[in-house]
Formats: sequence, C-alpha cells, structure tokens
Amino acid sequence: MANNPKLTVLHEMMRGKTFELDKEVMSIGRRESMDICIPEGSLSGHHADLIRGERDGKIIYTLRDNDSTNGTRVNDEPITEKELKNSDLILFGTVEVLFDAKDAKTSMTRTAPTIDISKLDTGVIRQTANLNPLAGKEAAKNNQLRLAFYAGIGIVGLAALAMIVWMLMSL
Repeated sequence: MANNPKLTVLHEMMRGKTFELDKEVMSIGRRESMDICIPEGSLSGHHADLIRGERDGKIIYTLRDNDSTNGTRVNDEPITEKELKNSDLILFGTVEVLFDAKDAKTSMTRTAPTIDISKLDTGVIRQTANLNPLAGKEAAKNNQLRLAFYAGIGIVGLAALAMIVWMLMSL
C-alpha cells in the first residue's frame, strides 16, 4: 500500500477514509459496483475514472470526468481530464478528496493548492435539489398558491373598479 498513491476523503460523511489506487483504471462514483464508492447524492453513479499511465518512464495519474451531473474540480478548476499532482484537492460533486502520492514511485511533486470558496459554483447545491422526491409536488403547490393570490388581487381590483364606476354613475 505504501507504494501506491491513494485518495483520502475529506468530506464529513467519510472523513479519513482512504482508497489505494492499485489498478490501471479506478472507477469512482455513487454505485456500489465502483472501485471507489462514495455513496453521496452529489456524485453520479459513475462519476469519474482515475487512469494510471506512463510518460518518459515515470508513472502518472489522470483523472477523467464521465460527464457527471455535478462535475469534477481539481484545485477549484472544473475539469474533464487532468493529470494529477501530489496533494491535489479534488471535488467530486460536493465531496472533497485529497490525492496523496507522496510515498508512491511517481514523477509527481508536491503542489500547494488553494481553494477560494467564494468562487465555488453553488449550482452544485441547487442541482441536488432534484433528489427530493417531493420537490415536484412542493413546486406545484407553490404555483397553485401563487395563482390563487393573483386571482384574489384581480377580484379585489375588479370590485374596486366596479365601485368607482357605480359611484360615477350615481352622480
């Protein structure tokens, strides 16, 4: 295990859980059939793949997003495919993971990632709202209430107009 890089989950639900990258291709997602299963709603069933390769006689790891719903970021940058460096911070949906290759025999050097959370896309959180099975019913109920409110205002407006017309005709 000491020779292979690993992913360490930083997200509260699985904080500290590590996954050794011991295969040529490691699948990551919410499904139990994935090599790295993170059962969290912001991950797609098959969210991404980690691919081990070689360049100039040195081992490299490439992260590839699989058109996931909530995307993949490396050091706060949205990616479709990216070669990883030691200490890269990865976001799968809203789950933060650390890529740790310090003990591995790779060409990777340590990077100093920083993430400015003020720039994070909050759309990820909005997109997970569709996981609520009652969301459609709540939206329909809100639309009905809004329609009833506007109808009430319309009726009051028509009554006021009728009163004004009646008063003008009475003069």
